[in-house]
Amino acid sequence: MNGIRPGVGVIVPADRVKVGQEVVPIGAPRLGEKRSEPQIQLIREDGVIRAIDVHCPCGECIRIRCEYS
Repeated sequence: MNGIRPGVGVIVPADRVKVGQEVVPIGAPRLGEKRSEPQIQLIREDGVIRAIDVHCPCGECIRIRCEYS
């Protein structure tokens, strides 16, 4: 089983998840406040990129699933 369930998405095994200690601000920046650029994280399974996570400085995270044919 490759972790992909049709119509549901990819389940990333716990041993592939890293929990960071970085504080992530939520919401729009305050007037004059500068925030860093969005961060990109590749989610790999057996050496194949299965998803791309885009972490916005506002705290939002978007997962882009990669499907190969």
